[in-house]
Amino acid sequence: MTRKSTAPSQRAAQKAATHERIVASASKLMRRGGLAAASVPRVMRGAGLTVGGFYAHFRSKRALDAEVLKATLVDVRATWFRGLEGSEGEAWLARAVRRYLSPAHRDGIAEGCPLPSTLSELTRADKATRTAVVEAFEAAVREIEARAPAHGAATSRERALATMALCVGGLTLARALRGHPVSDEILRACVRWAVPGSSR
Repeated sequence: MTRKSTAPSQRAAQKAATHERIVASASKLMRRGGLAAASVPRVMRGAGLTVGGFYAHFRSKRALDAEVLKATLVDVRATWFRGLEGSEGEAWLARAVRRYLSPAHRDGIAEGCPLPSTLSELTRADKATRTAVVEAFEAAVREIEARAPAHGAATSRERALATMALCVGGLTLARALRGHPVSDEILRACVRWAVPGSSR
């Protein structure tokens, strides 16, 4: 009796663990090379699995893209804002912006934000994938908006949107030009523009 009742739960746990391995493999590939780099064969090989097992977890490559981007962006947001609770207003914003636009984040592609690697592909992605990104983007914007004071004629939301654009755009350019002095200049310039008066 016990054996019968535990078998389904064990199978469910094994399937969940396998699913997590697939997502982790796809996330790593996606961060480094974008959606196209996270092909089904490469993802499954990275998870130590055969391609045939993919469809037991995802109905399509697009479903994988949507879930992995959503999970990865949730993880990035948690890491980005972790430990900043002791600050408010400009001080909070300065710490958040410096953390995102840091040389360490630029160079740590495998653990960093996937948006610089995937942005060009998102214009051609399906609705579910773009919706996952919109939801994650909005969540980050709301977090910034709640702490960033209005500046000049810009409302807190407008400032939050502009800050996200500077962060993601700045990191994208800095990664593309990595190895050249201008890459560091871009990081510094974006920080100073996002947080006037800030010093690195």
